[in-house]
Amino acid sequence: MTFADGGLDAIDPVKLANTSPYEVGCFLERLSSEDQQFILHKLSSTDASLVLAEMYSYDSAEILTEMRDHRAVKILEELEPDDAVDLLLNVDVRDRERLLGKLSKEFAATIRNLMCYDPDTAGGVMTPYVTTLRASMTVDQAIEYIRREKTETENSDILYIVDQHRHLIGETSVRNLIWAKAQQRISDIMERDIQGICKSGESKQEVARTMTETHRQTLPVVDCQDRLLGIITHDDVIDILHESATADLQKLCGAGGDEHVMDSVWYSVSRRTPWLIVNLFLTLISTNVISQFADQIQKFAILAAFLNLITILSDNAASQVLAVSIRAITLGELLASDMKRIYVKEALKGLVNGFIVGAVAGILSLLWTHNLLMGLLLFSSLVINLVIAGLLGAFIPIFLKKIKLDPANSSTIVLTGILEPISTLIFLHSGTALLCK
Repeated sequence: MTFADGGLDAIDPVKLANTSPYEVGCFLERLSSEDQQFILHKLSSTDASLVLAEMYSYDSAEILTEMRDHRAVKILEELEPDDAVDLLLNVDVRDRERLLGKLSKEFAATIRNLMCYDPDTAGGVMTPYVTTLRASMTVDQAIEYIRREKTETENSDILYIVDQHRHLIGETSVRNLIWAKAQQRISDIMERDIQGICKSGESKQEVARTMTETHRQTLPVVDCQDRLLGIITHDDVIDILHESATADLQKLCGAGGDEHVMDSVWYSVSRRTPWLIVNLFLTLISTNVISQFADQIQKFAILAAFLNLITILSDNAASQVLAVSIRAITLGELLASDMKRIYVKEALKGLVNGFIVGAVAGILSLLWTHNLLMGLLLFSSLVINLVIAGLLGAFIPIFLKKIKLDPANSSTIVLTGILEPISTLIFLHSGTALLCK
């Protein structure tokens, strides 16, 4: 760490306060509970809250429960409500209720209200602190109101206009407000056509997609009656995208979506082992296929040497298609009408790749073995297998999505378990037919 030279006792509080909260959070994750508390005691409640907000919620929750209540309450009240909710949801119920009871009544009520929403929905990630104006206000009145509310609301260039029942009826920007004449009404400068409105029950992924499509810095969240509940800011969406991308990448390889490198051995094992067992049984299919050709492999040992090449190239080709397919599904780019076209395109791509890679492999094997049949075997096997790899790479995530399963959830393991026996069977059966003549 840039602020730590010579051990924890030598940490300069000024350097610590000037270090980014993310960097401090990463450092804390590697320390014991006692050392974590030692570091945080060198920070103000405001700075400590920024550090905890940057850490994984369950790590922050563990740190918070080790603090004295008055310190924990101060830090919680410095957090944005949505961040405080994320943290408290990972605290034991009894500790949570105790801390909520010591928060200010207004802040505790806000927290309890947000806890009613599913954490994976727009309502679960929004902040209720939002600047709202009335259409009947003059520009001068609106500016004066914003000045009074500045310490209690989320900073945003967008200002939302609501009626007396808090129904969302329009929006305007701070820039429009500054440029407008002092006595103009807000109704004269507001936009009534609001883009990017989110319902409180929408998934976080839908929220992220909406912000990506609309290029807005904030999204308003409304209930079923179009009453404004809060806003989602761009930094919240960055967190959603980061979390989603990390989870998808880890699940794709059979690890836990919420797994972290600093997790306990038992937790990581419990998340990874089930998929490894699945992989074991799927791999046994390939093993059984190979055993059926034991005599031929013993007679033509060169088949064993090239079998590994066939399976690796097939897996890699399928994984390329899989990655592109999962991205398209995640971003909502695939429609039901696209399926046939996708399969045809990926089969054609596999065919072209098969011809190119197969030709190179065939020529190299011919130069190495001086066996024309072996060159033809490699060429034909790669052409067939890369076509199948393309089809399976597109089909498996689409099929998982259709049966209501997460396409990212270990698609690689399922794909490998299906593709390897097929590619092995094609290569060994074709090799036996050609070389045993």
